[in-house]
Amino acid sequence: MHPSIDVGSPDMRVTHSLLHTDDLARLLEREYAIVAPVTVSLLNRGFNDTYRVTDADGGRRVLRVYNRDKYWIRSESDLLFELDLLEHLAAAGLAVVRPYPRTTGDRLGRLGAPEGERGFALFTHAPGRPSYEGTLTADQWRGFGAGIARMHREMDAFRTDHDRYHLDERVLIHRPLAGLAPYAGSERALADLAELTRLGGQLTDRLRRLRTIPGAYGIVHGDLHRGNTHVDDEGRFRTFDFDHCGFGLRAYDLVAQYRGPDSPAGDRDRWTAVLAGYQEVRPLSPAEVEGLPALAACRALWDVGDWLGATDRTGDAWVTEAVITKLLADVRAASG
Repeated sequence: MHPSIDVGSPDMRVTHSLLHTDDLARLLEREYAIVAPVTVSLLNRGFNDTYRVTDADGGRRVLRVYNRDKYWIRSESDLLFELDLLEHLAAAGLAVVRPYPRTTGDRLGRLGAPEGERGFALFTHAPGRPSYEGTLTADQWRGFGAGIARMHREMDAFRTDHDRYHLDERVLIHRPLAGLAPYAGSERALADLAELTRLGGQLTDRLRRLRTIPGAYGIVHGDLHRGNTHVDDEGRFRTFDFDHCGFGLRAYDLVAQYRGPDSPAGDRDRWTAVLAGYQEVRPLSPAEVEGLPALAACRALWDVGDWLGATDRTGDAWVTEAVITKLLADVRAASG
């Protein structure tokens, strides 16, 4: 016989729990001015747990329950920065989601979970479909780029007592490379990682030079891939998921759309339209435009490093030596 396990042992710790949607519904009914009864359903689990919320009148909202122990969240102040920023942008008329105030007046709630206290916030719903679905015109993509530029201009006017992290070389380059090191077991993988480290040094120098350009550095969304913007039936964009927002190079917000000269023609046309729309509202300097490929290479590194930071919740079976080889190819291709 196997020895019995005391499932109630206080020594059994929890990394990340999935909360019951019925309990979350009751929480929302207590915490917000919302028409009960409320139904809650899980949309996705990632760097946070995200839920669809439907009130008794059919109104839709989105609930985020923040994960604990994320490398870019140092304290509650970081969460309040994000919510204050969204309130500022929405109040200025930008097409972003807006956090709802709780009945107590603040926007950040706290709940008890098995792993400890977790923050939560309720947001307006972004109607439509992800911008990677369907076919959008060049004029629409120009409008998207112009919207990013307007967002950056409005971010310059944002003031808050709270602080946020910086998407600098430590986050974009050094942290991903250090995270990959334990997975480089063969001579080939070690050589690939050594080459990535060499390229990372060059990219670090580029980032530091770009930061010296007046106006090039400021608050950014941080993760403006096409899944974080919806397009409604009228063709209007609405951006959400500012969870990775922080201080960084403004041009970095564009490179999730960047496509190099070897990309398919449709992808290059989309990128050309996005960049042109941005330039019409907030022109980049020639040095910033020249640095876009290097920033695209930084984003490729950051993306792998970002998921490496979530392996305690999502697992690391995907981190193979082939990932290192592909990343090296992507960084080479992006940086030229």
